[in-house]
Amino acid sequence: MALLLSALFMLAPVCGASAQSVNDSYGIWATFEASKKINKKFKVVGDVELRTTNFVKDIERATIGAKVEYKAFKWLKTNVGYSFMYTQKPETKSFKDPVEDEEGNVFHEYNIDHAYWTIRNRVYVTLSGEYKVGRFEFGLRERLQYTRTNSATTDETKYRYNLGEDPLFSIDDNEWVITTEPEIKETKHNLTLRSRLNVKYDIPNCKVNPFASVELYTRLDEWKGCEKLRYRIGGSYKINKKNSISLYYLYQQVNDDDEPGGHAIGLEYSIDL
Repeated sequence: MALLLSALFMLAPVCGASAQSVNDSYGIWATFEASKKINKKFKVVGDVELRTTNFVKDIERATIGAKVEYKAFKWLKTNVGYSFMYTQKPETKSFKDPVEDEEGNVFHEYNIDHAYWTIRNRVYVTLSGEYKVGRFEFGLRERLQYTRTNSATTDETKYRYNLGEDPLFSIDDNEWVITTEPEIKETKHNLTLRSRLNVKYDIPNCKVNPFASVELYTRLDEWKGCEKLRYRIGGSYKINKKNSISLYYLYQQVNDDDEPGGHAIGLEYSIDL
């Protein structure tokens, strides 16, 4: 365990150096989780989640899921689960090769893909272990997940600067030619390994327990190294034996177009039935 924790701490800054923030914004993540013990070893968990982005203006994702958890030992457990996600892909702009007119003015042509909604189906298997040192509790979670993103249709608007080649315009009447056409986004498949290192601290005579974590995303079907980094820091409050609530701050660096990067405030409510 000590070797694995040390390795993750060493990998995090290396991975972070190559990750790039995309659409660096902030949002709110709200989660409700309910669990029911079947026996001492098995537990069933259901959850719903809503995420916002673009400075809380847009809904980024709505999720409903379930998993079955098995506690092999006091310090080791595993689970298998499924999540159904309805996600919104935000508007994106991509620049084309610049063009130059006769006077030497340079114009950057570009395309805009309009926002659209799509469905994702995800299945996963998780193995997690915990190790206590005094009042600290260290945890390492490895999750292998497969995600299928359904195809969708959106509009693509192309901005092309007219240089007089079109007979409707002359050289002296240069202007943007704008066309909008439907575009089909093909089905995507994603196999990812998520490695999360977390630490908790048990404050004496206090119901609030602080925690922090760093999570690495590694794409396996198309090797790209570390594709995403997620940092989280917050605290959990145990209301009673069956209810608890957590509040955290999250920052996500991304190197893909799966979801926007940036900042989020998260709120989780958990209940044992």
